[in-house]
Amino acid sequence: MDLDWQQLLIAIQPFIPQQIVSDLTLIGTAMIALCAIVARFWPRPRAGSNWLVLYEVVNRIAMNSKHAANANDTAAQSSRDKSR
Repeated sequence: MDLDWQQLLIAIQPFIPQQIVSDLTLIGTAMIALCAIVARFWPRPRAGSNWLVLYEVVNRIAMNSKHAANANDTAAQSSRDKSR
């Protein structure tokens, strides 16, 4: 059984007052937008960093888990330019 978030919301909606459902939807949307903005400007921490877990969580919430297809190429080129 493959449930997506819309089916889950429809299934639990009769048990939760409508005002609470609308507030949760608004808060969820705002959190996703805020995480998307943070993910846009936050460079990936080094491997083993304590910030890496939080970075991954922010990117998951922002629905940015796959990043740009050329993200690794851009980072490599940027580090080569700095070494010159």
